[in-house]
Amino acid sequence: MNLRQQLISSLRRVTSSGNYIPEIDGLRFIAIFFVVVMAHGGTYITNTVLGSEDKTSFRYQFLLEGVSGVSLFFIISGFILAIPFAKEKLLQQQKVQLRPYYWRRVTRLEPVYIITLIIYFIFRVYFLKHETLSELLPHFLASLFYVHNIVFDDHSLVNGVAWSLEVEIQFYLLMPLFALLYHIRPQKTRRVILLVLIIAGAAYSYTHQYHIANIFDKGCYFLGGMFLADLYVQDKKNYNSNLYAFAGISCFITSLFIPAYYVSIWFCIGKLFLMMGYFYWGIQNATLKKLLSFTPVTIIGGMCYSIYLLHPGVIGLLMYSMAKIQFSENIFINGGIHLFITITSILIVSAVFFLLVEKPTMRKDWWKRKKITVYNQQ
Repeated sequence: MNLRQQLISSLRRVTSSGNYIPEIDGLRFIAIFFVVVMAHGGTYITNTVLGSEDKTSFRYQFLLEGVSGVSLFFIISGFILAIPFAKEKLLQQQKVQLRPYYWRRVTRLEPVYIITLIIYFIFRVYFLKHETLSELLPHFLASLFYVHNIVFDDHSLVNGVAWSLEVEIQFYLLMPLFALLYHIRPQKTRRVILLVLIIAGAAYSYTHQYHIANIFDKGCYFLGGMFLADLYVQDKKNYNSNLYAFAGISCFITSLFIPAYYVSIWFCIGKLFLMMGYFYWGIQNATLKKLLSFTPVTIIGGMCYSIYLLHPGVIGLLMYSMAKIQFSENIFINGGIHLFITITSILIVSAVFFLLVEKPTMRKDWWKRKKITVYNQQ
């Protein structure tokens, strides 16, 4: 194995089932790109380089597209979590064992989340001195137990992006109840009910888009992923024609022109179905699968959890340390250099954290491995 292959292997995610689907990581790349580059990275460049920005301009609205990245993450979660339940209830395959299901999510997600919370907490209190220990501790504890949204009705003061993880954990817990929808027969009735729930959820999401998020206004995206899982496990159709590739790309491009903060309920519903369209054709069409499986794309997508948790801290430090640095009198060159430094810094920090902290937890029963190694040596 040469150096390039070793690097790719070390940075690629590990799946507990051993079934790696690279195009899913490609979709994760799209989601994390929206969040980091367009939402936070774009806002950083706008605030520090371009100066004040007209909030009604298309450029400003385009930067807010990062919100759609989080929505795409919810669709991906709904799809991934639903697949084993859909196979069990629709194809009569292996029954999902709930105890391993919940324990796997504890061992896979909690260590990374807790470590990052501790890092942010220490840094804010003892280095940046933004808050005192007594001021931040209640927010830390609320974030630790995924109740900050509920208790404080606001994003986490420790790590602002934790709001979406608090919603995500509720979907994890409730997935076995959501899966009861797969008991509905016949197939057309079940799918119509799912579509009605998705549309109703999108309407709720539109009317609550400026409130702190919860499972009700994000439920339409999770149910969208469940609907796609329903299609995926039973769909025998061949989607490899260029027509479906064109349809998927068209859905993606069209979705970009619908601002993430919706001015109409129809935009909210339309954008959701456009996202579902490019998601499904992306994992079914050979051409789109090839694009989404491009190695650098899948590697970055596979590290999305580390990137998502760490990027606010990296951007915050960069704003604190180099926001006033002018590399060029040309605002576009200056902005481009700042953006390059921002993205590069995020990727380097996240890659190191991924290798040291996150990737080890991706292996099933990772906490037992040291004990097994010691026993075998004896």
